[in-house]
Amino acid sequence: MHNKKIFIIIVFFLATIILMAVGYSTFATDFTIDGTAEITGEWDVRITNITATQVPDGCDAGTPSFTKDSINFSAKLNKPGDEIIYEVTIENLGTIDAELQTIIFTEEIGGIEEINYTTSELKKDLNVGDSTTFNIIVTYVKNTKEIPDVKTKTLTGIIQYVQKENA
Repeated sequence: MHNKKIFIIIVFFLATIILMAVGYSTFATDFTIDGTAEITGEWDVRITNITATQVPDGCDAGTPSFTKDSINFSAKLNKPGDEIIYEVTIENLGTIDAELQTIIFTEEIGGIEEINYTTSELKKDLNVGDSTTFNIIVTYVKNTKEIPDVKTKTLTGIIQYVQKENA
């Protein structure tokens, strides 16, 4: 009789466990989640033009050229006081707003003092579709008294736009 009670208890517990498993599977649901993320933004801040806008008589602005990330010009100045102005255009053709981070213009170390380079300001924020123009002004110093032995001076510049921080 004692064995029969134990047997009944074991059967009862087994039946309870089976019933709980069936109940759990009846009230349980598996979800499947699939996802994909894609970056669709385009970074495309570039130089789109360079033009000599002021060339005095007797001077030569050469044929200024550009690629999307560089410009090249060769100014030939005739006499003291001559000044050639190059207008450079930068555009944001991408889909990401940009802001100006760095401007560095350096003249050749040890270059002649009779030639000066100056630049105008650039637009700080360059949002999608915006453009900015700035001038590079090459000047043969007006109060020069003698023609120097070395007659050239090189300018090197870096302008860096970066992704604009979201406010």
